[in-house]
Amino acid sequence: MRGGLILERELIDTFVTVSVMQNISKAARAMYVTQATVSHRLKELEQRLGTNLIVRSKGAKRTELTSAGMSFLPIARKWLQLDHELENFKYEKEHLEISIGSVNSVNNYFFNEFFRELKQDKITWHLQVKTLHTLEIYEQVRLNLIDIGFPLSRFIIPNLHVQKIHEENLMVVTQNPDYHKKMLRPSDLDIEQQIFFNWGEEYRRWHNKYFPYSYPPKFSVDSAKIALDWLDESSWFFAPCSVCMNFLEERRCSISGLPIGSPVRELFMVTEKVTEQTRRREIILFKRRLLQFIRKKEQEFSRKLLDFYATDSE
Repeated sequence: MRGGLILERELIDTFVTVSVMQNISKAARAMYVTQATVSHRLKELEQRLGTNLIVRSKGAKRTELTSAGMSFLPIARKWLQLDHELENFKYEKEHLEISIGSVNSVNNYFFNEFFRELKQDKITWHLQVKTLHTLEIYEQVRLNLIDIGFPLSRFIIPNLHVQKIHEENLMVVTQNPDYHKKMLRPSDLDIEQQIFFNWGEEYRRWHNKYFPYSYPPKFSVDSAKIALDWLDESSWFFAPCSVCMNFLEERRCSISGLPIGSPVRELFMVTEKVTEQTRRREIILFKRRLLQFIRKKEQEFSRKLLDFYATDSE
């Protein structure tokens, strides 16, 4: 091990994630980076420590730790915990300001719990939240009117950094008793009774394949709450898992899954490259807290979906 060793958080975090997922590909998906990035970080960490941490076997589906890796794992976890505690100690009396923008469904049905958690954070946050459409989010980030945006589609715009941070399954929301099933196919749905909501680029491509333009939707909305308010026994609409779980708690509708291969609602994070540097500390700390929250919610959604499909159909 080299003297004066300095380890970066992302290297340790990547190693711990690989140890948990036991697969480099799955770890890459969980962190929303490429497999090459994960492999590069692991090799860099091994070079800095002067030892191999994982067993490299061609064709192996499971990534195993070497004896050195097993010994280093508890140290890595303690390092991450200590790093988190030092960060909180350093900034606990500091007031940080940040402004964000996201679409209605994300602010109201996904980030709402995160906003409550942020109020309890050791750092005092002065947070400005805007509800915007995807194109408006890109424009406001470009003009430095908000620090971070969370749109539903990826666009390539000069000087903007765009990163996919989350995806979740779309489901069918209805009050129609004929649709009270655990799983529905697109062909089961009456296109003329659809309440249309644009859930992003991938969704639009899938939607146009199964529901051509020759059959325009009965209503088009930009608010999940409006869609729910308009719902009756004949109509239906698609919504992501986070929205559906909220609706289920209210018990105002029936939820059905879609077959494998159906679209997901993607969520991206966009920042302006100069702002990333001038407001680096605020953005890094906010992003770290948000991504921790999202990973926790993804595990929660997975458990709820397993419970949902495990129960007997009505």
